[in-house]
Amino acid sequence: MRLANNRPSGHAVGAMARPAAVTLCMSLIVASLLATQSGCLGLAANLIHAAGGDKAPAAYEGLEESRVAVVTLTENSQFSDDPSARILGRNVTQLLKQQIKDIEIVREDKIANWRDTHGWDQLEFAEIGRGVDADKVLAIEVANLKLRDGATLYRGRADVVITVVDAKTGEQLYRSEMEEFTYPTTAGQYTSETTESRFQKLYLGVLAKRVARQFYPYDPRDDFALDSIVAR
Repeated sequence: MRLANNRPSGHAVGAMARPAAVTLCMSLIVASLLATQSGCLGLAANLIHAAGGDKAPAAYEGLEESRVAVVTLTENSQFSDDPSARILGRNVTQLLKQQIKDIEIVREDKIANWRDTHGWDQLEFAEIGRGVDADKVLAIEVANLKLRDGATLYRGRADVVITVVDAKTGEQLYRSEMEEFTYPTTAGQYTSETTESRFQKLYLGVLAKRVARQFYPYDPRDDFALDSIVAR
């Protein structure tokens, strides 16, 4: 599968959310005032966390209050269903439902039925969106997916392009590229310690979080514990 190289037009890409920025500023002001009082540093930190001021803002917030079709493509899914595409798409969908206000996700089977009728090699995302009555299409294109680093070590890697397309106009609203996303970043998991199926689910679950969090505020500290998951 060839990843597209066209750039977005119209809407600004990755704009920071104003409400998140305002919340952060207000939280910092409150924290600075409290910090001048003895014993209030812990309270200030807790207030910032409670207000969401320590979260990184969404790169794109336009999925709110929209009906969205999540279309996940791998090199093996262009002509038929593929387990990796299905697992990744379901994980992303679940996270979006949990984190984004008033989002409606088109059912997976409805998208699959449309592709069965019109061909699995149909990659016109706007047309897919119109066919399933979506407002927007979140397209996740995965290339060069590998789960092994040598014969005895599991270590995932993939190139990913994330695109949001307006189903009505075909306009590209957002685009992001993740080149050689690798997990675990510093080591791996020996093939004697797990199965390929289990590691596949683990890797695609981590990748799904990296994809989905581009559309809602998230805690950057979550990244520090990622590699420790393989040790469990």
